[in-house]
Amino acid sequence: MEELKINPGRLIFGLSRIGYTTSSALCDIIDNSVRASANKIHLIVKKEREDFSDQRKNNISQYVIIDNGLGMDDQGIRNALILGSSDADYEDSSLSKFGLGMKSAAFSQGDILEIISSKGGNEFNKFTLSLTEIISKDTYFATKSDLNDEDNKLIAEFLLEGKGTIIRIKGIRKNNHPSVRNTITELKTKIGAIYYYFIENNGLEISINQDIKIEAFDPLFTMEADINGNLDENNWDGEEVKWIEKQQELTLDDELGIKIKIEITQLPYPPIFKFKEKGGDKRIREKYNIGSGNYGFYVYRNNRLISWASQLDGIMPLDQDFYSFRARLIIGDEADDFFNIDVKKSHITLSEEALQVINDFVWDAKAKSKLAWQSANIYRKSILNREPNELANIIINDFNQTELLPGDELISEEDALERMSLIKSDMIANLSDFAKMAFEDKGEVIDENNLTPEQKEYAITGDIKNPNLKKIFRVTSVLDNHLWEPYYDTDLGTCVRINKYHIFARLIYEKNSENIGLQIIFDLMLLQFAEAEVYAYKNIGKYKYEELMTILKEFRRICSDFLANMCRKLENDLPPNFKEND
Repeated sequence: MEELKINPGRLIFGLSRIGYTTSSALCDIIDNSVRASANKIHLIVKKEREDFSDQRKNNISQYVIIDNGLGMDDQGIRNALILGSSDADYEDSSLSKFGLGMKSAAFSQGDILEIISSKGGNEFNKFTLSLTEIISKDTYFATKSDLNDEDNKLIAEFLLEGKGTIIRIKGIRKNNHPSVRNTITELKTKIGAIYYYFIENNGLEISINQDIKIEAFDPLFTMEADINGNLDENNWDGEEVKWIEKQQELTLDDELGIKIKIEITQLPYPPIFKFKEKGGDKRIREKYNIGSGNYGFYVYRNNRLISWASQLDGIMPLDQDFYSFRARLIIGDEADDFFNIDVKKSHITLSEEALQVINDFVWDAKAKSKLAWQSANIYRKSILNREPNELANIIINDFNQTELLPGDELISEEDALERMSLIKSDMIANLSDFAKMAFEDKGEVIDENNLTPEQKEYAITGDIKNPNLKKIFRVTSVLDNHLWEPYYDTDLGTCVRINKYHIFARLIYEKNSENIGLQIIFDLMLLQFAEAEVYAYKNIGKYKYEELMTILKEFRRICSDFLANMCRKLENDLPPNFKEND
């Protein structure tokens, strides 16, 4: 056997560059405090210059983690500083795996690691690791030193029982290091989620700079799901957290008895809250942490979050329709062979067996989640469509179009009465057809020739619950699938029924759903088309009524077909896809 030399400085420097973020590095160190049975952990973020704003980058001088756990004696600290500590130092349910975490995490942020600890009786020992000195002397070593005034002050303030541990990271690198504000903001959510079970169930208290108490943060919001029940993906309004799958046990290996637990929830659909309160969608995104980097699988090992919103080797697609999908996998260290966990405990790679079992189980859950998101989006669009429709009706409510255009001759009273009789007769005939179509869509059978007032109103307007809809009605069906058609009776006057499923109407109402002004103008324009048609029937005496009826209906047909054809052929060139500079 030939022993080969190790360059300790380069080794430690390499370990410090394995991809830690500031929050993941600090949490890796906090793991040691949790493992040491601490119930109070204090994280102190010290600024380089107190006069600088918390938003300023590169202004952190040190991080200090203090816990009231079991602590370590002189030899215990020495063992903790060994690279690749012995397996004997870690119990079966430990949060640690490799004996590298504290060292690699600390040196990912700064050049100096200090450990101060005591098992009791105020017998505190202090050791220091300096990356620059290790590199300089080409030797991995620690220096034991006496406590200074700052050390004694921390012990007196936080470790009154004479035991516990202080970890100090100094020499923080000033290469685009995050600000105090960003660091604390991220830590508040990440720590609350990573140690959710310890805070919620074990009474663990974690604070930042003493005045910020970390609250348990459940990424799945299962307590809300317990209240709201199971997801109905076809009729979800997007407003509540729902269960997709309550906690179940999956077997990864029958022979070895390897099992995991899984649970899945559907979080709210933020855009729907735009209609409930100003900035409601932003509030919901922040409350539930909904975004591109936060959906997928949250994997907990021994009750500690080790993987945040993982796609699990592609099980979770990169698709916005899954933004509300949250799954939790709960594993123990006995399943480590099936979940390859990296040193920094932030990424896992599944074995083929685990991949297949989990993928098969979540197949239906993913389909439900995506369909629910799409259902909520359809519901949102129906609200968007309804509100501009209401505004258009309110705008036009007190407006009366001119009785006779300049240049048109007033027809005789006898002819006017005859024409009004013909219009009403035709509209009554149309009403029977409206009713038949409307109630067939609902799966109801009615006598369209003897309609109740409610049935008549529904047949005309498609909505009997909204008193603001008085002249402009967006309906699901129009005779001959035209884009619009006029309707006239004594009570309503001249109205317009707009076929909201016509491809041109869908371009306006759905694809340009955020453009409320466009929708209002479109509604008002079609109302004037309807008003113009009824005006012609009543007032243009030089043409026979039947001729006008035929010609104007043909115009509606041709216009509707032309618009539909344009939409099909220019689908990718019309707003909202159109760009001015293309």
